[in-house]
Amino acid sequence: MGGGRRLVAAAPRRAAAAAAALLLAACTATVPGTGRRLGTAIGPPPPASTSQPVPAADCPDRYVPPDPRRPRVRLAFDLASDLATVRGTEHIEFTPDLPIGELVFRLTANTAPTVATGNRIVVTAATAHPGGGTYTFSAAGADPSTQGGLLRIPFASQIPAGTTVTADLAFTLTLGDGSFDRFGRADAAGGRYAWFGSAQPLLSWERGYGWHAEDMLQFTAESATSEAMDTELTVSAPAADTVLMSGDPGPGAAHGATRTWHSAVAAVRDVSVAVGPFVVRDASVGGVALRVGAPDAAGADRLLPEFERAITQLSRQFGPFPFPSLSVARLPASGGGIEYPSSILMLDGSRRVAVHETAHQWFYAMVGDSQALHPWLDEAFASYAEHLVDGTSEPASALQSQGRVDSSTESYGPDVNRYYFVTYDKGAAAIEAARRAAGPGAFDAALRCYVNANAWQIANPPDLARALAHLPAAVRMLQDAGALG
Repeated sequence: MGGGRRLVAAAPRRAAAAAAALLLAACTATVPGTGRRLGTAIGPPPPASTSQPVPAADCPDRYVPPDPRRPRVRLAFDLASDLATVRGTEHIEFTPDLPIGELVFRLTANTAPTVATGNRIVVTAATAHPGGGTYTFSAAGADPSTQGGLLRIPFASQIPAGTTVTADLAFTLTLGDGSFDRFGRADAAGGRYAWFGSAQPLLSWERGYGWHAEDMLQFTAESATSEAMDTELTVSAPAADTVLMSGDPGPGAAHGATRTWHSAVAAVRDVSVAVGPFVVRDASVGGVALRVGAPDAAGADRLLPEFERAITQLSRQFGPFPFPSLSVARLPASGGGIEYPSSILMLDGSRRVAVHETAHQWFYAMVGDSQALHPWLDEAFASYAEHLVDGTSEPASALQSQGRVDSSTESYGPDVNRYYFVTYDKGAAAIEAARRAAGPGAFDAALRCYVNANAWQIANPPDLARALAHLPAAVRMLQDAGALG
Protein backbone atom coordinates (compact mmCIF):
# COMPACT_ATOMS: atom_id res chain seq x y z
CA MET A 1 0.00 0.00 0.00
CA GLY A 2 1.86 3.05 0.13
CA GLY A 3 0.07 6.68 3.25
CA GLY A 4 2.54 9.60 3.35
CA ARG A 5 1.99 8.18 2.28
CA ARG A 6 0.62 5.07 2.11
CA LEU A 7 -1.51 1.54 3.05
CA VAL A 8 -2.23 -1.17 0.42
CA ALA A 9 -4.88 -3.91 0.22
CA ALA A 10 -3.49 -7.41 0.32
CA ALA A 11 -6.45 -9.12 -1.28
CA PRO A 12 -8.58 -6.62 -3.19
CA ARG A 13 -9.78 -9.39 -5.52
CA ARG A 14 -11.73 -10.93 -2.66
CA ALA A 15 -14.01 -8.13 -1.60
CA ALA A 16 -15.35 -9.95 1.44
CA ALA A 17 -11.84 -10.22 2.85
CA ALA A 18 -10.43 -6.89 1.70
CA ALA A 19 -10.74 -5.04 4.97
CA ALA A 20 -8.97 -7.82 6.83
CA ALA A 21 -6.22 -8.32 4.28
CA LEU A 22 -4.92 -4.82 3.62
CA LEU A 23 -1.48 -4.36 2.20
CA LEU A 24 -0.67 -1.32 4.19
CA ALA A 25 0.92 1.42 2.39
CA ALA A 26 13.45 6.22 0.44
CA CYS A 27 20.02 7.74 -0.72
CA THR A 28 22.93 6.77 1.39
CA ALA A 29 26.20 5.14 0.52
CA THR A 30 25.56 1.45 0.09
CA VAL A 31 26.95 -0.72 2.90
CA PRO A 32 27.04 -4.33 1.66
CA GLY A 33 25.23 -6.83 3.84
CA THR A 34 27.04 -9.63 5.59
CA GLY A 35 24.83 -12.37 4.17
CA ARG A 36 25.02 -14.25 0.92
CA ARG A 37 25.25 -12.47 -2.40
CA LEU A 38 22.76 -13.02 -5.18
CA GLY A 39 24.72 -14.44 -8.08
CA THR A 40 21.84 -15.21 -10.45
CA ALA A 41 18.22 -14.18 -10.79
CA ILE A 42 15.65 -16.19 -8.86
CA GLY A 43 12.88 -17.45 -11.08
CA PRO A 44 12.02 -16.39 -14.63
CA PRO A 45 12.24 -12.76 -15.73
CA PRO A 46 9.07 -10.74 -16.35
CA PRO A 47 7.50 -11.18 -19.80
CA ALA A 48 9.10 -8.91 -22.37
CA SER A 49 8.79 -8.31 -26.06
CA THR A 50 11.62 -8.93 -28.51
CA SER A 51 10.62 -5.85 -30.49
CA GLN A 52 12.70 -2.68 -30.13
CA PRO A 53 10.30 0.27 -30.34
CA VAL A 54 11.54 3.78 -30.79
CA PRO A 55 11.00 5.76 -27.55
CA ALA A 56 9.39 9.18 -27.45
CA ALA A 57 11.68 12.04 -28.43
CA ASP A 58 11.61 13.54 -24.91
CA CYS A 59 12.46 10.27 -23.18
CA PRO A 60 15.38 10.55 -20.73
CA ASP A 61 17.75 7.58 -20.83
CA ARG A 62 17.97 7.44 -17.00
CA TYR A 63 16.15 8.67 -13.93
CA VAL A 64 16.13 12.47 -13.73
CA PRO A 65 17.92 13.58 -10.55
CA PRO A 66 16.09 14.91 -7.47
CA ASP A 67 15.33 18.61 -7.36
CA PRO A 68 18.36 20.38 -5.83
CA ARG A 69 15.93 22.69 -3.99
CA ARG A 70 13.91 19.87 -2.47
CA PRO A 71 13.01 20.13 1.24
CA ARG A 72 15.62 19.07 3.78
CA VAL A 73 14.49 17.45 6.99
CA ARG A 74 16.12 16.15 10.17
CA LEU A 75 14.02 13.69 12.13
CA ALA A 76 14.73 12.22 15.56
CA PHE A 77 12.64 9.56 17.32
CA ASP A 78 13.29 8.54 20.93
CA LEU A 79 11.42 5.41 22.04
CA ALA A 80 10.48 4.73 25.65
CA SER A 81 11.85 1.56 27.23
CA ASP A 82 8.45 -0.15 26.93
CA LEU A 83 8.13 0.96 23.26
CA ALA A 84 4.68 2.41 23.97
CA THR A 85 5.53 6.05 23.31
CA VAL A 86 7.89 7.93 21.02
CA ARG A 87 9.13 11.48 21.49
CA GLY A 88 10.04 13.14 18.22
CA THR A 89 11.56 16.29 16.82
CA GLU A 90 11.61 17.58 13.25
CA HIS A 91 13.60 20.37 11.63
CA ILE A 92 12.72 21.24 8.04
CA GLU A 93 14.07 23.66 5.46
CA PHE A 94 11.62 24.34 2.67
CA THR A 95 11.86 26.51 -0.46
CA PRO A 96 8.39 26.80 -2.04
CA ASP A 97 8.02 27.32 -5.78
CA LEU A 98 4.82 29.33 -5.17
CA PRO A 99 4.06 32.15 -2.71
CA ILE A 100 2.85 30.85 0.67
CA GLY A 101 1.15 32.29 3.75
CA GLU A 102 1.54 29.25 6.00
CA LEU A 103 3.08 25.82 6.43
CA VAL A 104 0.78 22.78 6.43
CA PHE A 105 1.67 19.37 7.87
CA ARG A 106 -0.42 16.20 7.82
CA LEU A 107 -0.92 14.30 11.11
CA THR A 108 -1.50 10.78 9.82
CA ALA A 109 -1.55 9.16 13.26
CA ASN A 110 -4.77 11.04 14.08
CA THR A 111 -6.79 9.25 11.38
CA ALA A 112 -9.97 7.87 13.01
CA PRO A 113 -9.33 4.12 12.45
CA THR A 114 -5.75 4.56 13.64
CA VAL A 115 -6.82 6.31 16.84
CA ALA A 116 -9.44 3.61 17.43
CA THR A 117 -6.63 1.07 17.91
CA GLY A 118 -4.79 3.18 20.47
CA ASN A 119 -2.47 5.31 18.31
CA ARG A 120 -2.21 9.10 18.09
CA ILE A 121 0.14 12.04 17.71
CA VAL A 122 0.23 15.14 19.94
CA VAL A 123 2.18 18.16 18.72
CA THR A 124 3.85 19.87 21.68
CA ALA A 125 5.73 22.69 19.91
CA ALA A 126 5.85 24.23 16.44
CA THR A 127 7.71 27.32 15.27
CA ALA A 128 8.61 28.73 11.86
CA HIS A 129 11.04 31.35 10.57
CA PRO A 130 10.86 34.05 9.32
CA GLY A 131 7.87 35.47 11.14
CA GLY A 132 5.97 32.32 12.01
CA GLY A 133 2.93 32.79 14.21
CA THR A 134 1.03 30.61 16.68
CA TYR A 135 0.30 27.17 15.31
CA THR A 136 -3.26 25.91 14.91
CA PHE A 137 -5.01 22.71 13.82
CA SER A 138 -7.71 21.83 11.32
CA ALA A 139 -9.97 18.86 11.99
CA ALA A 140 -9.74 17.56 8.39
CA GLY A 141 -11.74 14.45 9.23
CA ALA A 142 -9.42 13.30 12.02
CA ASP A 143 -10.68 11.53 15.12
CA PRO A 144 -12.48 14.20 17.19
CA SER A 145 -10.53 13.31 20.33
CA THR A 146 -7.27 14.49 18.72
CA GLN A 147 -5.76 17.89 17.97
CA GLY A 148 -6.81 17.40 14.35
CA GLY A 149 -5.57 16.13 11.03
CA LEU A 150 -3.60 19.16 9.83
CA LEU A 151 -1.04 21.31 11.65
CA ARG A 152 -0.81 24.88 10.35
CA ILE A 153 1.84 27.49 11.10
CA PRO A 154 0.96 30.94 9.70
CA PHE A 155 3.44 33.57 8.58
CA ALA A 156 3.07 37.25 9.43
CA SER A 157 3.19 38.11 5.73
CA GLN A 158 3.24 36.27 2.43
CA ILE A 159 6.49 34.47 1.70
CA PRO A 160 7.62 34.94 -1.93
CA ALA A 161 8.33 31.91 -4.07
CA GLY A 162 11.97 30.87 -3.90
CA THR A 163 12.42 32.00 -0.29
CA THR A 164 13.70 29.35 2.12
CA VAL A 165 11.75 28.99 5.35
CA THR A 166 12.42 26.73 8.31
CA ALA A 167 10.28 25.02 10.93
CA ASP A 168 11.00 23.17 14.16
CA LEU A 169 8.45 20.77 15.60
CA ALA A 170 8.19 18.53 18.65
CA PHE A 171 5.62 15.79 19.16
CA THR A 172 4.73 12.65 21.07
CA LEU A 173 3.46 9.50 19.40
CA THR A 174 1.46 6.87 21.28
CA LEU A 175 1.50 3.34 19.87
CA GLY A 176 -1.49 1.02 20.24
CA ASP A 177 -1.08 -2.54 21.46
CA GLY A 178 -1.34 -5.16 18.72
CA SER A 179 -2.91 -2.89 16.11
CA PHE A 180 -2.95 -3.69 12.39
CA ASP A 181 -1.84 -0.37 10.99
CA ARG A 182 1.27 1.62 10.14
CA PHE A 183 1.56 2.20 13.90
CA GLY A 184 1.60 -0.41 16.64
CA ARG A 185 3.42 -2.61 19.12
CA ALA A 186 3.14 -6.27 20.02
CA ASP A 187 4.78 -8.99 22.09
CA ALA A 188 6.06 -12.11 20.32
CA ALA A 189 8.59 -14.89 20.98
CA GLY A 190 9.45 -13.41 24.35
CA GLY A 191 10.18 -9.92 23.01
CA ARG A 192 8.40 -6.64 22.39
CA TYR A 193 8.24 -4.99 18.98
CA ALA A 194 7.10 -1.54 17.85
CA TRP A 195 6.67 0.04 14.45
CA PHE A 196 5.60 3.35 12.98
CA GLY A 197 5.51 5.08 9.59
CA SER A 198 4.29 8.58 8.72
CA ALA A 199 4.77 9.29 12.40
CA GLN A 200 6.10 12.83 12.00
CA PRO A 201 4.04 15.82 10.85
CA LEU A 202 4.40 15.41 7.07
CA LEU A 203 4.91 18.51 4.91
CA SER A 204 1.94 18.41 2.52
CA TRP A 205 3.31 20.30 -0.47
CA GLU A 206 3.29 19.54 -4.20
CA ARG A 207 5.42 21.64 -6.50
CA GLY A 208 3.29 23.54 -9.02
CA TYR A 209 0.15 22.80 -6.99
CA GLY A 210 0.57 24.03 -3.44
CA TRP A 211 -0.76 22.62 -0.17
CA HIS A 212 -2.68 19.36 -0.02
CA ALA A 213 -5.29 19.71 2.71
CA GLU A 214 -7.62 16.81 1.88
CA ASP A 215 -9.53 15.20 4.72
CA MET A 216 -8.30 12.11 6.49
CA LEU A 217 -9.91 8.83 5.48
CA GLN A 218 -12.40 6.86 7.51
CA PHE A 219 -10.85 3.53 6.58
CA THR A 220 -7.31 2.19 6.52
CA ALA A 221 -5.62 3.43 3.36
CA GLU A 222 -3.33 6.22 2.25
CA SER A 223 -4.24 9.81 1.47
CA ALA A 224 -1.03 11.83 1.75
CA THR A 225 0.99 13.80 -0.78
CA SER A 226 4.61 14.74 -0.12
CA GLU A 227 7.69 15.74 -2.07
CA ALA A 228 10.93 13.76 -2.02
CA MET A 229 13.09 15.26 0.74
CA ASP A 230 16.76 15.11 1.66
CA THR A 231 16.39 13.36 5.03
CA GLU A 232 18.48 12.57 8.08
CA LEU A 233 16.89 10.09 10.45
CA THR A 234 18.02 9.30 14.01
CA VAL A 235 16.35 6.71 16.25
CA SER A 236 17.14 6.07 19.91
CA ALA A 237 15.89 2.71 21.17
CA PRO A 238 16.63 0.13 23.87
CA ALA A 239 20.26 -0.95 23.43
CA ALA A 240 19.42 -4.65 23.08
CA ASP A 241 17.00 -4.07 20.18
CA THR A 242 17.61 -3.84 16.45
CA VAL A 243 16.23 -0.93 14.43
CA LEU A 244 15.07 -1.42 10.83
CA MET A 245 14.26 1.86 9.11
CA SER A 246 14.43 3.92 5.94
CA GLY A 247 17.98 4.20 4.69
CA ASP A 248 20.83 1.86 5.57
CA PRO A 249 21.38 2.54 9.26
CA GLY A 250 24.27 1.44 11.38
CA PRO A 251 24.10 1.28 15.17
CA GLY A 252 26.03 3.77 17.20
CA ALA A 253 27.57 3.15 20.57
CA ALA A 254 25.25 2.25 23.41
CA HIS A 255 24.81 4.82 26.16
CA GLY A 256 23.53 2.98 29.16
CA ALA A 257 20.24 1.33 28.24
CA THR A 258 19.93 3.17 24.91
CA ARG A 259 21.53 2.85 21.47
CA THR A 260 21.20 5.39 18.64
CA TRP A 261 20.82 4.47 14.96
CA HIS A 262 21.32 6.95 12.11
CA SER A 263 20.75 7.08 8.35
CA ALA A 264 20.94 9.79 5.70
CA VAL A 265 18.79 9.42 2.60
CA ALA A 266 19.03 11.74 -0.39
CA ALA A 267 15.38 11.68 -1.50
CA VAL A 268 12.49 10.14 0.45
CA ARG A 269 8.85 11.20 0.80
CA ASP A 270 8.35 9.64 4.22
CA VAL A 271 10.04 7.18 6.60
CA SER A 272 9.24 4.10 8.65
CA VAL A 273 10.85 2.57 11.73
CA ALA A 274 10.59 -0.88 13.33
CA VAL A 275 12.22 -1.77 16.66
CA GLY A 276 12.61 -5.09 18.46
CA PRO A 277 14.77 -8.19 18.94
CA PHE A 278 14.73 -8.99 15.21
CA VAL A 279 16.66 -11.88 13.71
CA VAL A 280 18.36 -10.24 10.72
CA ARG A 281 19.50 -11.57 7.37
CA ASP A 282 21.56 -9.49 4.93
CA ALA A 283 22.29 -9.81 1.23
CA SER A 284 23.57 -7.70 -1.65
CA VAL A 285 21.26 -7.78 -4.68
CA GLY A 286 22.90 -6.18 -7.69
CA GLY A 287 24.59 -3.67 -5.39
CA VAL A 288 21.46 -3.01 -3.30
CA ALA A 289 22.00 -3.65 0.42
CA LEU A 290 19.01 -5.77 1.46
CA ARG A 291 18.28 -6.34 5.14
CA VAL A 292 15.35 -8.48 6.29
CA GLY A 293 14.38 -8.83 9.95
CA ALA A 294 11.79 -11.10 11.57
CA PRO A 295 10.95 -12.32 15.09
CA ASP A 296 12.52 -15.70 14.28
CA ALA A 297 15.18 -17.10 11.97
CA ALA A 298 12.71 -19.13 9.93
CA GLY A 299 10.69 -16.02 9.07
CA ALA A 300 13.76 -14.06 8.00
CA ASP A 301 15.06 -16.99 5.94
CA ARG A 302 11.73 -17.31 4.11
CA LEU A 303 11.45 -13.61 3.27
CA LEU A 304 15.02 -12.90 2.16
CA PRO A 305 14.82 -14.81 -1.16
CA GLU A 306 11.39 -13.34 -1.89
CA PHE A 307 12.79 -9.83 -1.79
CA GLU A 308 15.92 -10.85 -3.70
CA ARG A 309 13.60 -12.15 -6.41
CA ALA A 310 11.37 -9.06 -6.37
CA ILE A 311 14.28 -6.60 -6.61
CA THR A 312 15.93 -8.57 -9.41
CA GLN A 313 12.88 -9.03 -11.60
CA LEU A 314 11.33 -5.61 -11.12
CA SER A 315 14.65 -3.92 -11.86
CA ARG A 316 14.66 -5.67 -15.23
CA GLN A 317 11.19 -4.38 -15.94
CA PHE A 318 11.23 -0.79 -14.67
CA GLY A 319 14.89 0.20 -14.32
CA PRO A 320 17.54 0.09 -11.60
CA PHE A 321 16.31 -0.22 -8.02
CA PRO A 322 15.79 3.40 -6.92
CA PHE A 323 17.68 3.23 -3.59
CA PRO A 324 21.04 1.93 -2.38
CA SER A 325 19.31 -0.10 0.32
CA LEU A 326 16.05 -1.74 1.35
CA SER A 327 15.11 -2.61 4.93
CA VAL A 328 12.24 -5.06 5.50
CA ALA A 329 10.67 -5.73 8.89
CA ARG A 330 8.40 -8.77 9.30
CA LEU A 331 6.18 -7.68 12.17
CA PRO A 332 4.40 -9.89 14.71
CA ALA A 333 0.98 -8.88 13.39
CA SER A 334 -1.33 -10.07 10.63
CA GLY A 335 -2.31 -8.15 7.52
CA GLY A 336 -0.46 -7.23 4.36
CA GLY A 337 2.37 -4.76 3.82
CA ILE A 338 3.09 -1.05 4.13
CA GLU A 339 5.55 0.53 1.73
CA TYR A 340 7.91 3.36 2.57
CA PRO A 341 10.86 4.70 0.60
CA SER A 342 13.80 2.32 1.14
CA SER A 343 11.83 0.38 3.78
CA ILE A 344 8.85 -1.94 4.06
CA LEU A 345 6.72 -3.01 7.03
CA MET A 346 5.49 -6.56 6.40
CA LEU A 347 2.44 -7.95 8.18
CA ASP A 348 2.36 -10.90 5.79
CA GLY A 349 4.95 -13.32 4.51
CA SER A 350 3.58 -14.01 1.04
CA ARG A 351 5.43 -13.68 -2.26
CA ARG A 352 2.64 -11.52 -3.71
CA VAL A 353 2.86 -8.97 -0.92
CA ALA A 354 6.65 -8.89 -1.22
CA VAL A 355 6.41 -8.10 -4.95
CA HIS A 356 3.64 -5.53 -4.49
CA GLU A 357 5.49 -3.60 -1.80
CA THR A 358 8.80 -3.77 -3.66
CA ALA A 359 7.12 -2.37 -6.78
CA HIS A 360 6.13 0.64 -4.69
CA GLN A 361 9.80 1.58 -4.53
CA TRP A 362 9.34 2.69 -8.16
CA PHE A 363 5.66 3.71 -8.00
CA TYR A 364 5.18 6.01 -5.00
CA ALA A 365 8.67 6.12 -3.50
CA MET A 366 10.47 7.35 -6.64
CA VAL A 367 7.63 8.31 -9.01
CA GLY A 368 5.34 10.00 -6.54
CA ASP A 369 1.64 10.76 -6.78
CA SER A 370 -1.14 12.27 -4.76
CA GLN A 371 -2.51 9.30 -2.85
CA ALA A 372 -5.56 11.39 -2.05
CA LEU A 373 -6.42 12.49 -5.59
CA HIS A 374 -4.85 9.85 -7.88
CA PRO A 375 -4.17 6.73 -5.78
CA TRP A 376 -4.23 4.42 -8.79
CA LEU A 377 -0.94 5.86 -10.06
CA ASP A 378 0.93 3.85 -7.46
CA GLU A 379 -1.47 1.10 -6.32
CA ALA A 380 -2.59 -0.07 -9.76
CA PHE A 381 1.01 -0.16 -11.00
CA ALA A 382 2.12 -2.15 -7.95
CA SER A 383 -0.69 -4.64 -8.59
CA TYR A 384 0.24 -4.74 -12.29
CA ALA A 385 3.82 -5.54 -11.27
CA GLU A 386 2.58 -8.56 -9.27
CA HIS A 387 1.06 -10.00 -12.45
CA LEU A 388 4.14 -9.32 -14.56
CA VAL A 389 6.35 -11.22 -12.15
CA ASP A 390 3.96 -14.10 -11.61
CA GLY A 391 2.70 -14.40 -15.20
CA THR A 392 -0.94 -13.77 -14.25
CA SER A 393 -3.49 -11.10 -15.12
CA GLU A 394 -6.68 -9.54 -13.87
CA PRO A 395 -9.92 -11.19 -15.05
CA ALA A 396 -11.68 -9.45 -17.94
CA SER A 397 -14.63 -8.74 -15.66
CA ALA A 398 -12.53 -6.31 -13.60
CA LEU A 399 -12.18 -3.95 -16.56
CA GLN A 400 -15.92 -4.01 -17.23
CA SER A 401 -16.90 -3.17 -13.64
CA GLN A 402 -18.37 0.18 -12.62
CA GLY A 403 -16.19 3.00 -11.34
CA ARG A 404 -13.59 5.38 -12.75
CA VAL A 405 -10.04 4.24 -12.03
CA ASP A 406 -8.84 7.82 -11.50
CA SER A 407 -11.11 8.54 -8.53
CA SER A 408 -10.02 10.29 -5.36
CA THR A 409 -9.72 8.21 -2.23
CA GLU A 410 -12.23 10.42 -0.45
CA SER A 411 -14.85 9.84 -3.19
CA TYR A 412 -15.37 6.26 -1.96
CA GLY A 413 -16.72 7.46 1.40
CA PRO A 414 -16.74 4.48 3.79
CA ASP A 415 -16.81 1.88 0.99
CA VAL A 416 -13.36 0.38 1.55
CA ASN A 417 -14.00 -2.69 -0.60
CA ARG A 418 -15.00 -0.54 -3.58
CA TYR A 419 -11.90 1.61 -3.15
CA TYR A 420 -9.60 -1.39 -3.22
CA PHE A 421 -11.34 -3.10 -6.12
CA VAL A 422 -11.44 -0.10 -8.45
CA THR A 423 -8.06 1.35 -7.50
CA TYR A 424 -6.07 -1.88 -7.41
CA ASP A 425 -7.90 -4.46 -9.49
CA LYS A 426 -9.61 -2.42 -12.18
CA GLY A 427 -6.58 -0.13 -12.34
CA ALA A 428 -4.24 -3.08 -12.94
CA ALA A 429 -6.67 -4.52 -15.51
CA ALA A 430 -6.65 -1.19 -17.39
CA ILE A 431 -2.84 -1.11 -17.48
CA GLU A 432 -2.73 -4.70 -18.73
CA ALA A 433 -5.28 -3.92 -21.43
CA ALA A 434 -3.25 -0.89 -22.51
CA ARG A 435 -0.12 -3.04 -22.74
CA ARG A 436 -1.88 -5.62 -24.89
CA ALA A 437 -3.32 -2.93 -27.16
CA ALA A 438 0.02 -1.19 -27.73
CA GLY A 439 2.16 -4.33 -27.76
CA PRO A 440 4.34 -5.30 -24.78
CA GLY A 441 7.59 -3.95 -26.19
CA ALA A 442 6.23 -0.53 -27.10
CA PHE A 443 4.31 -0.20 -23.84
CA ASP A 444 7.22 -1.28 -21.67
CA ALA A 445 9.53 1.23 -23.40
CA ALA A 446 7.00 4.05 -22.94
CA LEU A 447 6.55 3.16 -19.28
CA ARG A 448 10.32 3.29 -18.80
CA CYS A 449 10.24 6.80 -20.27
CA TYR A 450 7.46 7.77 -17.83
CA VAL A 451 9.44 6.42 -14.88
CA ASN A 452 12.69 8.10 -15.97
CA ALA A 453 11.06 11.47 -16.68
CA ASN A 454 9.06 11.59 -13.43
CA ALA A 455 11.62 10.21 -11.00
CA TRP A 456 11.66 12.00 -7.63
CA GLN A 457 8.70 14.15 -8.64
CA ILE A 458 4.93 13.93 -8.11
CA ALA A 459 3.31 12.57 -11.25
CA ASN A 460 -0.26 13.15 -12.38
CA PRO A 461 -2.38 11.37 -15.03
CA PRO A 462 -1.41 13.88 -17.78
CA ASP A 463 2.24 12.88 -17.25
CA LEU A 464 1.39 9.26 -18.02
CA ALA A 465 -0.75 10.30 -20.99
CA ARG A 466 2.19 12.30 -22.34
CA ALA A 467 4.50 9.29 -22.12
CA LEU A 468 1.94 7.14 -23.98
CA ALA A 469 0.88 9.76 -26.55
CA HIS A 470 2.58 7.88 -29.40
CA LEU A 471 0.57 4.75 -28.43
CA PRO A 472 -3.05 5.85 -29.06
CA ALA A 473 -4.46 2.34 -28.58
CA ALA A 474 -3.02 2.24 -25.04
CA VAL A 475 -4.33 5.72 -24.28
CA ARG A 476 -7.84 4.73 -25.41
CA MET A 477 -7.87 1.71 -23.11
CA LEU A 478 -6.92 3.82 -20.12
CA GLN A 479 -9.40 6.54 -21.06
CA ASP A 480 -12.20 3.97 -21.37
CA ALA A 481 -11.43 2.79 -17.83
CA GLY A 482 -11.60 6.35 -16.51
CA ALA A 483 -7.88 6.42 -15.71
CA LEU A 484 -6.84 9.37 -17.90
CA GLY A 485 -10.00 11.45 -17.85
